[in-house]
Amino acid sequence: MNYRQKICVNVIRFPQGFAEENRGLKKECCDAELKLASSTSNDSYKNDWSGVPVKISDISDIVDIIITKCDDPFNPLPLLGEVLDCPEDELTVGYVFEWKQYLLAYGEGLYTISVQFTISGTPGGYDFGTFELKEFTIPNAAETSRVYSQFNSYLQRELMDFTNSNYKDTIRFHGFFGNREPKTEINNLISKGRKIEKVTRENLNAYTLRTDPVSICITRRLLDWHFLNEDVCKISDHNRTNHDYLLFDLPVALEETPEIEYIEGNRWAKVTAIFGDRSKLDKSYYNAK
Repeated sequence: MNYRQKICVNVIRFPQGFAEENRGLKKECCDAELKLASSTSNDSYKNDWSGVPVKISDISDIVDIIITKCDDPFNPLPLLGEVLDCPEDELTVGYVFEWKQYLLAYGEGLYTISVQFTISGTPGGYDFGTFELKEFTIPNAAETSRVYSQFNSYLQRELMDFTNSNYKDTIRFHGFFGNREPKTEINNLISKGRKIEKVTRENLNAYTLRTDPVSICITRRLLDWHFLNEDVCKISDHNRTNHDYLLFDLPVALEETPEIEYIEGNRWAKVTAIFGDRSKLDKSYYNAK
C-alpha cells in the first residue's frame, strides 16, 4: 500500500540585518548615512526618506521597528512617516520614515533604526542603520547626489511584492550626477532641389552618475536595491562644479549596466551608471499642412 502523503508547509525565513565580522581594519562598515531635511521647504529634493521593509512568515508574527536618537539610546522615539502598505503582499510589513518630521520634532543629530521581531515564536533583531540628520543647506548638500526611488514590483530574492504599495526610499552619497550627452538622432531627407529637409530630430539624453569612493553599504543599496528594483527613479545633484545647476528630482531610467571600480588596498569602491530621461519627449518633426 502507498502511505505517502504530500504536505505543503511555509518555509520560515528570519529577517537579516548586515553585521560584518571585524577583520582588524580601523574603519569598519558602515558610516552613518547622510540624511537631509528642510524645516522651511517641502521641496522633495530637500527632504529624504528611509524605507524599512521586513518579510515575515505568518500574519501572526510580530515586528517592532524602533528609532532612537544616539544621544538618548534608551528612549525610543515615535514613528513619524508612513506605515508600509503592500496590498498584494500581507507578509511584507515595515515603515517609511520621513526625516523632515524628525528634524522638526527632535533636531539634527545621529539616529539609529533597529528591527525587533518574533517569527514563528522565535525572537530576534538587528540594526537597520545609523543616520546623520542635518538641515538642508547648500553647504550640507555640497558635493552630494541623491537617488529617490518608488517601488512597484515583485522582488524575487527578497520575496517581497511592492505592487501598488507606498514604498519609497532615498539614498544620498558623495558623488556626481549630470554631464548630459544629447545623443541626438537625426532623420533628414533630400528634396528634389537637393535641399536637406528635416523629418525628425530627437535628443535621447544620457546622464552619468558617479560616486566617490564609498563603502559596501552604499554600493549594495545602489546596485542591489535602487538600480535593480525601482519603478520610479529621480536623481538630484548638488555639486558646485556641475555644468547644470537645475538637476533636481530629474525623472530617469537606468539605460546601461552599472560599472564598479574597486580601490586596491582598501575596501572602497566607485560606481558609475548611465541614465536616460524616463519620458522621451525631446523631439521635433516636420508637420506638413
